[in-house]
Amino acid sequence: MMDAPRTRKSWWRRTWYTGVKMVRGAILLEDTPERIARGCGIGIFCSVLPMVGQTLVGIILTRIARGNVIASIPWSWISNPLTTVPIWYGCYRFGAFLLPGVEPLNWSQVASIFTKLQEATWKVAFTQGFDLLGAIAVPILFGTIIVGLFFGTIGYVLIRRAVPAIQARRAAKCARWVTATVPPPSSSES
Repeated sequence: MMDAPRTRKSWWRRTWYTGVKMVRGAILLEDTPERIARGCGIGIFCSVLPMVGQTLVGIILTRIARGNVIASIPWSWISNPLTTVPIWYGCYRFGAFLLPGVEPLNWSQVASIFTKLQEATWKVAFTQGFDLLGAIAVPILFGTIIVGLFFGTIGYVLIRRAVPAIQARRAAKCARWVTATVPPPSSSES
């Protein structure tokens, strides 16, 4: 009998499947719902932070908050090379909107600034680059903290409610499986 030819799933489907599998694994951990939810909420919060090493920061904050470290890790990977720029730019725009007197830069302005920096001498580019970074740093930091707290809190509440139900369903399924495989006691008539 011939096997069917193997099909290759698209990169996007494989990535999505892996991500869903990791998040599902975090929610199905054997721990208290409170610790799992705390770890997931901190991981979601850290996923939008404008820095490299969000996973490490999530692990440290989760340890401090006494959450489940394993549960925080996959959530901090929401921000990846495909999603980082849109997330950070959206948080920058949101932070600039909330801060009084800050006029946000649009994509064309940022591109023209980077072009000028590339054409400038090293010393001028260094100085102007720090000025640009200073103009962007406060709104993006403010925006990412607000957005991270918002989505981290929502994630915490939803996961805190979902984990007990999932754990109860899994326990019921295991109990059904055990009773189905154990033969009933035999009644011996003597």
